[in-house]
Order: sequence, then C-alpha cells, then structure tokens
Amino acid sequence: MYNFLRISSSYPEFIKIFKKKLIKKNYNTYDQILENYFKESYSVSNNITEELIKKNYQCTEIVSNFDFLQNKWLEQYGDKNNKENIIIQQIKFYKPDIIFFGNADLINENMLKTVKKMKFVKILIGFHCAPFNRRIINRLNKLDCIVTCTKGYKDYLYNTLKKDILLIQHSFPKQHINKASKKEIDISFIGSIFIGKALHNKRVNLIYELMKNFQNTFISINFSNKLIFILILRLISSVFKFKILKEIIFLYKLIYIYLFSKKPVFGVEMFNLVSKSKILINTHIDDTEYAGNMRLFEGTGLGCLVLTDYKKDLDKLFKIGNEIDVYENERDLIEKCKYYLSNEKKLNTVSALGQRKTIENYNYEKRILILDQYIKEKLKSNEKNI
Repeated sequence: MYNFLRISSSYPEFIKIFKKKLIKKNYNTYDQILENYFKESYSVSNNITEELIKKNYQCTEIVSNFDFLQNKWLEQYGDKNNKENIIIQQIKFYKPDIIFFGNADLINENMLKTVKKMKFVKILIGFHCAPFNRRIINRLNKLDCIVTCTKGYKDYLYNTLKKDILLIQHSFPKQHINKASKKEIDISFIGSIFIGKALHNKRVNLIYELMKNFQNTFISINFSNKLIFILILRLISSVFKFKILKEIIFLYKLIYIYLFSKKPVFGVEMFNLVSKSKILINTHIDDTEYAGNMRLFEGTGLGCLVLTDYKKDLDKLFKIGNEIDVYENERDLIEKCKYYLSNEKKLNTVSALGQRKTIENYNYEKRILILDQYIKEKLKSNEKNI
C-alpha cells in the first residue's frame, strides 16, 4: 500500500464562507471539519485522493492555509510545544511515500530541504497550470515530477526543466451530475478577473457585453483584493503612454462589472448555479494557447451548452458545433447566445452530447490512471536503484 499526502490551499474568500457555515454546526474535531470541508466540493476537493484510495493507496489531505482547521489538527494530533512548522509536523506524523503539492505557492524551499532528509518520502510531485515566472519555475524545479493541464504548459515545462511532466487535464466529478435541474438561467459566467499581463484582461470586454446585452444572466466574478491599487497604477501609466482615453473606457467597463456582477460562488453553490444554466460562457486565461480549463468540463458535465474561445486541441476534446461551440469575438458571442436561446432544440442537443462526452471520458476515475501509473513505475524504478 502506498501512502499519499496531498497538500492544498483554498481561496481566503471560500474559507470565510465555510467558517460561517461551521458556526451554525457543532463540529468539534479536526476530522469532522475536514470531512464537511470536502462536502463543499471546492475546486479539486479530495477527488484525487478518493480515486487513489480505490486503488489501495492510503491517502491524507492537508488544507495548508485554513488556519482554524490546522490549529484543530495541532490540538488533536500535533505538539503545540514543537517549534517546527505545522506542515512538517504533519508530514512526520503521516509518513507519506508520495507528497503532492496542489500548487506552486505551497512549495517552500526551506520546507523541502527538511522533507528531502526524510527517508520515507520517495516522490515529490507538484501541480501547476497557470502563467509562469522565475519564482514558480525555481520552485517546481526542486520536485521530481510536475503535473499540468494543457499541452502548451507541458511542453514549456519540459523544455525549461527537463523533468518528468505529466499532462492530466481537468476532470468532472460525477457526484454532481444532476439531470433533474431546471434550466432557469439563460447565460452564466463564473470565474475570476485578475488584471495583468497574461491573466484576464480580455475577459473585461467580453463580460461587459454579456451584461449589457442579456438580462437573465448569472455573472459571478472573483476579483483580486488589490483591484483598486491596480486600477490606479494602470490609470497613471496610461497618461505616460498617451493611452488615457482607451484606459478610461477599459476602467469604466471593469468598474461596471465590479458594481453589477454577483459575488463569487464556490463549490456546491457554484455547481448548483451552473446546473441551472442553459449556456455557460468559458474563456481561457490570456497566456494559454491550448484548451483545457476547468469550466470546459464543469459546464459540459452539468448539461450546459458551453460557448468558449477557441484554443488549440479543443477539437481533440470536443466536436465543435456538436458537443460544444466556439465564438471568435464579443460580437460573435452575442450572436451565438441569441441563436441558441431562440433554437432550444439545437441547444438541448449540443448540451446533451457534450454532457455525455464529459461524463464518459473526462472523469477522475480515468484521469487518475495517469498519476497512478507514474507513481508505481517511479517507485519500482527507485527500488531497483537502491
């Protein structure tokens, strides 16, 4: 039996929402709180470890930035008088063969130095599927293997680091299939707008046009906490670049979205709202060339017609116009939305075919086979080299 430890983190906003729910319930133990945290289905949740358990792994999950939960662990299982980092205490307690970091920000150089001295740890794996910088690359370089979600990121990482890179695209958790959901929302978009090079600048015009052209929508945006600071800097910068008018228009649209969009939704609440939507709008982060973000699979899996920007390999995932559809620009998106909303039969056909493709092919049960195979081959190779 292999011992697998996954270290993850959550948006602070989601932790606040979950803690409010905890106040209403009488969960006193670490294990009770963690169990109910995973019932919220935030992001990847514990879907990876649940599938590995079925393959005879012993699995543990740590939510590193949920301080209340971590302190509960310390009370029950740790040593309050031990000055070691709580994550180090947890690693020593669980003694994993494999440590899986849920994102690059969790990879701490000092912590890794300590971990690499632990003889029971055989493999260090990290997930990263977002824009890169030198800091992130340096952190990932200290691992044995990196998991990413698009071919473009995989090629870049391999060419840069020459390490084991696994392409494991995002998955749809089958427990959220809800065929009985009434489609009462015409169009939804649920995602982030983080302003900056390679992030979400292109989304601003797109979301603004959706909000101005359609009424029966659910537009939920997660904004950066530094939004106001970023807006001021952009405005000052535009003066020196003689682009003040263009920047004012951009900022007006951004502020409009900020004022009139819905608050961020996560986990179960997000799945419920998407399942009630006829059309889900998807747009990839600005820097990626290849298709593969989570909303592609969440939207199709929940029976929405997903309208997405075209990226490389999208046609390898779905039949365009048959299981999913694409738009070229804001005007094309508006026209496609109007077309499908006025052609319910076509909308339902594409939605149903997209849902079938995702449920049958893009689930955790199948995706995790890649990780399972890598771990077993790597551990066998390590044993031969001893």
